[in-house]
Amino acid sequence: MSPKTPVKTAKYPVIGMMCTVCANTVEKAIQAVPGVEHSDVSFTNQTVLVDWKPGEENPELLAEAVKKAGYELIYTSDEAEALKEQDRREAARYRRQKMLVLIAWVLTLPIAVICMTHLFHSALIDWLTGALTLIVMLVCGRSFYASGFRNLMRGHASMESLVALSTTVSFLLSLFTLIWPEYWRSQGLEAALYFEGAAMIITFVLTGKLMEMRARHSAGSALRGLMSLQPEVAMLKTGAAHKLVHIKDLHSGDVIMVKPGERIPADGTVADGDAYVNESMLTGETMPVHKTPGEPVHAGTLLQSGSIDVKVSKTGAATLLGAIIERVRQAQSSKAPVQRLVDRISAYFVPAVIALAVITFAVWCICDPEHLATAVLAAVSVLVISCPCALGLATPTAITVGMGRGAQKNMLFRDATALELLSKVNVLCVDKTGTLTYGTTVVEDFMLSAIGTDEAAQVVKALESRSEHPLANALTAWAGEHGAKEASAADFQQIAGAGVAGKVAGADYTVCSLDYAATLGAELTKKEQEFAESMQRQGATVVVLLSGKRCLGLFAISDRLRPEAAPVIKRLKEMGIETILLTGDSEAPAAHIAREAGIDKVEARMLPADKASFVAGLRQQGKCVTMFGDGVNDAPALAEADVAISIMSGTDIAIDVAGLTLTDGTIADLPKAVMLSRKTRRVIKENLFWAFIYNVIGIPLAAGVLYPAFGILLNPMMASAAMALSSICVVSNSLRLKKLKI
Repeated sequence: MSPKTPVKTAKYPVIGMMCTVCANTVEKAIQAVPGVEHSDVSFTNQTVLVDWKPGEENPELLAEAVKKAGYELIYTSDEAEALKEQDRREAARYRRQKMLVLIAWVLTLPIAVICMTHLFHSALIDWLTGALTLIVMLVCGRSFYASGFRNLMRGHASMESLVALSTTVSFLLSLFTLIWPEYWRSQGLEAALYFEGAAMIITFVLTGKLMEMRARHSAGSALRGLMSLQPEVAMLKTGAAHKLVHIKDLHSGDVIMVKPGERIPADGTVADGDAYVNESMLTGETMPVHKTPGEPVHAGTLLQSGSIDVKVSKTGAATLLGAIIERVRQAQSSKAPVQRLVDRISAYFVPAVIALAVITFAVWCICDPEHLATAVLAAVSVLVISCPCALGLATPTAITVGMGRGAQKNMLFRDATALELLSKVNVLCVDKTGTLTYGTTVVEDFMLSAIGTDEAAQVVKALESRSEHPLANALTAWAGEHGAKEASAADFQQIAGAGVAGKVAGADYTVCSLDYAATLGAELTKKEQEFAESMQRQGATVVVLLSGKRCLGLFAISDRLRPEAAPVIKRLKEMGIETILLTGDSEAPAAHIAREAGIDKVEARMLPADKASFVAGLRQQGKCVTMFGDGVNDAPALAEADVAISIMSGTDIAIDVAGLTLTDGTIADLPKAVMLSRKTRRVIKENLFWAFIYNVIGIPLAAGVLYPAFGILLNPMMASAAMALSSICVVSNSLRLKKLKI
């Protein structure tokens, strides 16, 4: 059976969406395009993520379908260029919107003064007011009518549909009154004009949309900031000469020159020279790192002093910076579980509002047939005040700002689901090696007898430098730290699973485990035995240096606990999160690390499948579990957890599975990530609460529920102002996350 060909995923910017209902309209149009397997439209980021069936990619057909729906899709061969083109068009659209708002206010203010004060009442003034209102509607509000009525005809009523319906009814009612005022007088009613209602609705909605566009641009500033770190050109070395090239023309193996003050254009290694590089955009550390030949450097990092030649290994989207940008972009485009519910509500919300407006009109006509104009105004007010914009913006704006804030603080969330679920986590399962510890062994302590330190270091260097055992690097490093020079060993022997042996300076030596030393008949003094037992209780592996059967020294080798581990575990406990250590290591070292870190529960000698089963068991108990690991052996447990967490220095498979990746390479930022997640979820709840409360209170007021008892009736102009204010409040509340101290 041949392997299934993977789908191709592509991202396209979309221009012109004004609310989540617009996004739903675009999504329905795209889903109908042949070859599209799945699509996800993000109103907040104005993009669509499309999964194409193998071999059926057709962006031209996609753009045509979106255009028929009333919007514009941008596609180019280079996704980065498409996003830049989107920024250019959005900037031009913002300028046009600002001009339309200015024109609308210049025309609407005189209309409002004339209609509301009645200071300039005459037939000519009334006709002039109607003409100015028509200009506001057709010039400033043209997009509402073009898109609103088109969507209505297709059965996809949107926010524009509500605005178009309400202002059209208000204008036509006033025009009818202007042409035939006798009709109302013959019914014993006042022949009132409501041109200002239609003009003010358009003006307030346009103003709200302008502020929303500005706020949405601000919400995406983190992503644009990351993109700005990527240089567009590089100085390519061609023999003895150099030439300036675009980064898309760089290839693996090329050598580029980077000067002080420049950002490195691509990932690679230093080929020549040395320099100090500021890597704070990756690690959060402001202290420059000294880079010498052979050491890695990354795109977007800043060369502060010195000059280097870099041999390119990865460019563009393949770089670490590119991966971070893509992770943030995908996360901001994704939908949280609560947002999917909101989308379903929004899809039915507009038709329900139209039905409610009709019912309002009918009830007023039945209960008070002499006030037909009031019935019309109440129905118009219901249409205007019930715009679902605030409801649609409640979740995506908070998610976008939260994701961006996380990216600025070395936290990359894969999607909105991970950001939301992390706030609910009450159990952390954490791997030991590489997460709580450094993942590299060192000689923690040693004890020598009958041999000097210099001589011991020389012997260890000669033997362990040729060993393939995992502990050999720790012993070799110890020897180097104690002044050992290059030395050779004769008759070298690798003892499988036990140690090494050989002649150094004519004498026989063995470096081996305690168990193997015992089989050779070596005996330890009481002091040596106490040292060995003490180190083993602390989780260290004890290695013996022998000369024949005589013990010359003991070395305690262990993986050290990261200094930030204990404070992190303590903070997580304070946040109500239980921590469990899952490790494949034996009980003694696992228990020792757990004690040092402050972890109460330890599960040792666990295979990858055991870890996954343990996590699954916790979830079956109703726990919300996050798994923190960085190795291949952690992947099954990471996949099983509600939220998987890894570090940027982890294995590729661990990073691929992770819902959250900490880019500074340590566990230190985990409490901050939990705090950000909880705060984001709280903001979402606040936004949804105010969006729903706004409609719960506003719709009855607009319908005139309080009019019989208190004479309170919300007119269309005030309804449109309240609608615009609700959207602005939701976006502003989300933007508070940008200033969250974490």
